Order: sequence, then structure tokens, then C-alpha cells
Amino acid sequence: MNAKHLSLCIASALGLTAGAAHAADPLSFNYIGFDYVVAGDTTFDSSGGGSVELDLTRGYGIKGAFEVGDIFFVTGETLQLDYDDSDDALGVIAGSEAIALNDYTFIGGGAHMPVGDMVEVYGAVGLIRPMFLNFAADGFGVKLGGRVAAGMTEIDLWYQVGQAELDIDGNDVDNDPSMFGLDVAINFAPDAPQLVLGYVDGEFAIDTNGAGLDADIMFDHFSIGVRKAF
Repeated sequence: MNAKHLSLCIASALGLTAGAAHAADPLSFNYIGFDYVVAGDTTFDSSGGGSVELDLTRGYGIKGAFEVGDIFFVTGETLQLDYDDSDDALGVIAGSEAIALNDYTFIGGGAHMPVGDMVEVYGAVGLIRPMFLNFAADGFGVKLGGRVAAGMTEIDLWYQVGQAELDIDGNDVDNDPSMFGLDVAINFAPDAPQLVLGYVDGEFAIDTNGAGLDADIMFDHFSIGVRKAF
């Protein structure tokens, strides 16, 4: 995990809490949001001892949730990240400017519980679809987090982990993702869309079960976006 980046994110979040305007329901699980990834990179470490670093060329994320009753909700999110490997550093897809190493999709349901006036914890389980070298895996994942509303700011600290499998040329490959994230949503006016600043630090652990290449894909990125609660 990039501790320096995380420290800057937390410091920024705490510095934005001195305000008064916030939405009518600051911790609503009825929302939809769009994130644009403004900066990021990844490191591909293989079992053969090779290490390749790639810069992000473009990326975006979409998140949404809908409350069902007082404590339950359904949720979905997708993260699409492309890396430039036009120099064929990976030696897999020659000349590609859109390598999908760590795209991620989650669809599931969960529950949230207040633990204070403006503090709550939540958890969700569901289906996941992580990517590896443009190959999609399918499996199950868990997301746990805590949310707090302070002044004009909402802070969401979360962790995701999962297990997934895919088939590459008849070989069963495990793709086990884990991600830590921090989202800071700023309410400039009641009921207006929120500005969301995000940071994600993650790793995809690839195990080919003895077929050859095992790898760790380590990445982090910053994003800026908008979210509308309803």
C-alpha cells in the first residue's frame, strides 16, 4: 500500500469537515455515481522474477445502490482501467494501448447499521468479475466499510476481497482480488450532486495452479467524480 498517498487522502478528508451544508440524508444508500480516474499505475510481478510497471492511460468507475427496507440494500459497481503496453513490456499482447489488468465488477446485496448519530458500518456480498490480461474471471466477493458524515463531508472507508476463476487455453486460473479504498464526498448544497474524491490501493493475486505463470498485480489510483443521492 502507498502509505504516503493514503496519508494525504486522510489529511484532505479531515481538512474538509469544517462546513455546514449537507444533503437531507447524508448516509443514504440510494445513490448513483461516476468516477474518472485521473492518475494511477500498476506493477506486474511474475513468478519468473520479472517486474513490469505500466502507467494508466484512461479509467472510469460507476457505482450505485438502492435501499430495500430499513437496513438492506442492493449495490453494483464497475471499475474499468486501461494501461498502455504499446512497447510490449508484458510480452503478451504486442502493441496494445488498452491492456485490462485489473478491471473489476461487483454486483450484490448487503446491510448497513448505524453505530452513532452520523456513523454507520456496512457489508455486502455478491458476484465479482475481475480481469487479467483481457480475460474475465467469475467468482464471489465481500465488501466491508464504514461511513461517517461530518459537516459538509462524508467519508467512506472500505475493503473488498474475493475469489474468482477463469479458463485460459484449458488451464484453470485463480484470480483473487483485494482492494482498499477511501472516498470523500463533499456536499456544496443540500440535495445537489456531491463531488467525490477517491483513492484505491489493490492487488490481484494470479495463480495458474502449476501451469506456468503466477503473478501479483499491484496498483493504486486517484479519482474524481460526482454522486447523486435520491
